[in-house]
Amino acid sequence: MYDMRLDPEGNLLPGKSWDDPPGPPPAETELMLSMLDMPVTIDRCFVEICGDMPAAAVLTELSTIESETCRRDQWLVVTSRELERRLALPEKQQRAARRVLRAKGLIGHRRTGPTHADEYRVLWPAIMTLLRQKAAERTAHIAWPPRRPEGAQP
Repeated sequence: MYDMRLDPEGNLLPGKSWDDPPGPPPAETELMLSMLDMPVTIDRCFVEICGDMPAAAVLTELSTIESETCRRDQWLVVTSRELERRLALPEKQQRAARRVLRAKGLIGHRRTGPTHADEYRVLWPAIMTLLRQKAAERTAHIAWPPRRPEGAQP
């Protein structure tokens, strides 16, 4: 319901009359609400190690959920509906992202219970190993430690 004169039950709000304009058209209101919706955040470093944007988005979101719930190194129960709400990724893209993440050894995944909820575990040692490898690749051309040129004064 988009009529700004009415409460959720369809009753005229106090101070409003039927002669007042109803508010913006539904499409305009929907546009404004979609623009104010929660943004999807993806850690760049995860894009680099995953090589896949949806997989990086899922990994970012799982690490966020892990942080929000203070459950580091524990199994996290996250439904596909929750991931779709947070990331706007449909189930098919979530499955593809899970395949990438499991193939790279970055998450543990299992289905449990009668509701077939998904449980995830972020595998930080594997993530850190890949992040270190990528950092080493990016800086391989830099001579380290720096050396003083021959004949240079201290």
